[in-house]
Amino acid sequence: MKRSAALTPLSREHHHALSLAIQAGKAARTTDPAQWQQAADKISQQTAQTLQAHFAEEERSLLPALAQAGHGQLVERTLEQHAHLRHLLQHAELASPAILQAFADAMTTHVRFEERELFVLAESLPAVMAALQAHSA
Repeated sequence: MKRSAALTPLSREHHHALSLAIQAGKAARTTDPAQWQQAADKISQQTAQTLQAHFAEEERSLLPALAQAGHGQLVERTLEQHAHLRHLLQHAELASPAILQAFADAMTTHVRFEERELFVLAESLPAVMAALQAHSA
């Protein structure tokens, strides 16, 4: 699906997040602690490089615009998912099959929600798109 210019960077980052979720899920299904650690290290690296900034950008621009447009329930759902993912990313047992799988599942669910619902809604609301474009200018 073609995204508006204002949402394209966030949507592109979703592709990378899904790739990371797939890697985490594959590692979680092995019995090799070295693969668990490798996946956890990759997740931690991506968290520092892109995931935290991605969440912050959505929380700074997209979510306030959607809240202003009267879509507080979807904003709350997004914030809850961000908080859950942050909790998993900071978990002391990140390099364990259970937490890696929980991360993989939560990230996949989150990206699908944003791509299929949140971004579609945002693109249908001219005021939200105007706010995003003004924020990125």
